Amino acid sequence: MNAKLIGRTSVRDNIKLSENPSYPVFRELYEKQKKAIWFPEELNIQQDALDYHHLSVEEKDLFDTAVGYFSSSELLVQNVLVNAFFPLLTDPHAKMSFSTQLFMENIHSDFFESVLQSFGMDHAAMYDVAFSDPFLRKKQSLIVEEIDKISYGKIDPETLEGQKQVLRAILLNNIVLEGIFFYSSFAHFFAMKEMGKMKNVASGVELILIDESLHLQNGIEAILIILDESPDIVEDEAFVEEMRSIILKGLQLELDYIRSKFGQRSLLGMSYPELEKYLKYITDRRLVELGFDPEFNIHENPLRFLQKEDVKKLINFFEVSSTEYTNY
Repeated sequence: MNAKLIGRTSVRDNIKLSENPSYPVFRELYEKQKKAIWFPEELNIQQDALDYHHLSVEEKDLFDTAVGYFSSSELLVQNVLVNAFFPLLTDPHAKMSFSTQLFMENIHSDFFESVLQSFGMDHAAMYDVAFSDPFLRKKQSLIVEEIDKISYGKIDPETLEGQKQVLRAILLNNIVLEGIFFYSSFAHFFAMKEMGKMKNVASGVELILIDESLHLQNGIEAILIILDESPDIVEDEAFVEEMRSIILKGLQLELDYIRSKFGQRSLLGMSYPELEKYLKYITDRRLVELGFDPEFNIHENPLRFLQKEDVKKLINFFEVSSTEYTNY
């Protein structure tokens, strides 16, 4: 059997870096992530303490929930990587790229921990928010229940079914969790910045967004490589449709959560209809990046404040594109 990105290896295998790597895209992504490394200590988020205490009750609830969700979810991403598919990567450059992602998830966890401490937030309650809020719990359960099938089971990564299970894990972790759920919450932080609030926290979130865009690329490239190396997956129409359905299910869970928070009112200058269109735009991006047809045909980010000059540097990160796409 020819070597593949996912498989069983000995610790003695693949311990040489080639000048002509099998998957040069992961060497490129490792270099990009390395150049983007930052540390929470570089940000003076304590300056936002006055803003935090002057937020309205509704704004504070939205901010607290987003911080709490990220606090546990960044750790969840680490668990998924370590338990589900990192041990099955066969290529050293791919391991370097994904292990750098693991390191940056630590930085993100560190950042949100510093936010909790700086503003005197209820530490235990914030880490429990993904369980106490029924809508967030459903979002997390979508990830956890599927991934635990791999974590607790013994899959053979060199079988077609094993490859499918790994692909599903990458899709849930890097595409749905990091590429849809996280991008939804990013908008909340940047809306605060647009209103002149929590600017230093938003600066940290801008850096996290850059990291997550690269993590998204890690996932996209891994999925496309698996599809290229295991073309039988593409021929399984039911599985392909299941993958598309998982993305759309993730979108619906996010919309349910946003509706529960916004209802008929506007918060931070945003309304539910605007966020719904934004999330459908993001979901279309994810579908196209994986070779699917778009579902909603929304071609422009509808949140205008994300297109302003002061966040122009972020636009490319909202519109991640893979180096080469393969249709399912």
